[in-house]
Amino acid sequence: MDTLLDIQGLSAGYGPSPVLRGVDCSVRAGELWAVLGPNGTGKSTLLRSVLGAMPWTRGVIRLLGRERQEWEARALARQVAWVPQTVESAEGFNGLELVLMGRSPHLGLWGLTSASDEALALEVMEDLGVAYLAERSCEAMSGGERRMLLMARGLVQQPRLLLLDEPTAFLDVAHQVGALERVRERVDAGLGAVAVLHDVNLAAAFATHVLLLRDGEVLAQGPAPDVLQRERLEALYGVPMEMASAPSGARLFAPRARPPAERR
Repeated sequence: MDTLLDIQGLSAGYGPSPVLRGVDCSVRAGELWAVLGPNGTGKSTLLRSVLGAMPWTRGVIRLLGRERQEWEARALARQVAWVPQTVESAEGFNGLELVLMGRSPHLGLWGLTSASDEALALEVMEDLGVAYLAERSCEAMSGGERRMLLMARGLVQQPRLLLLDEPTAFLDVAHQVGALERVRERVDAGLGAVAVLHDVNLAAAFATHVLLLRDGEVLAQGPAPDVLQRERLEALYGVPMEMASAPSGARLFAPRARPPAERR
């Protein structure tokens, strides 16, 4: 399979102390990588470094075989889509207009969308269950609804690599599952994706591969069933964990409550 993202020896972050240190990772077409780790350990920094929004001091980042600095912004946007962590301001736009922003890298000189662009946007919105937001003002939407539209905007970009920073934030369980199902369907069809997640069980359910980051360094990485083990998750989060197997064969993880005498 094509290697879409290749990171070698990456150290990145602001100031004298890098947030990431010596990170290696390769993402291929047909893979969905979940990035897990405690708060502040560099998960978002990793994605922002790939995008060029965060400086790195050492290492190499290659996208589709070319070093990151060789890419012109518009050309890169035709290949790589970004779903940010924060719900950005979108006042003055309705849902369809927000999603159509994802077509910008593919538009001509005047930046005008076509009927086919609008049809594609509505198709993706329908697939994500948010077509009802097409004419609604963004000011009248919840944070979760905006989050789903940002997901739609990323998918309508038709990238080869999709980067998602906490894509399930603000979403209820049904929309968390629905959003990751839609991503996984496209991954199975050849998309490559990297998603920062906080829910270990969502990673176990949908990711093909997992990268564990702790204190800016890789604790473990590889196929999800190999990496998502109780002992590794205890080392990652510093809390005792329980693991169980569901009748379907899925593995489930939960923190184990300490006895009162052991609690701080």
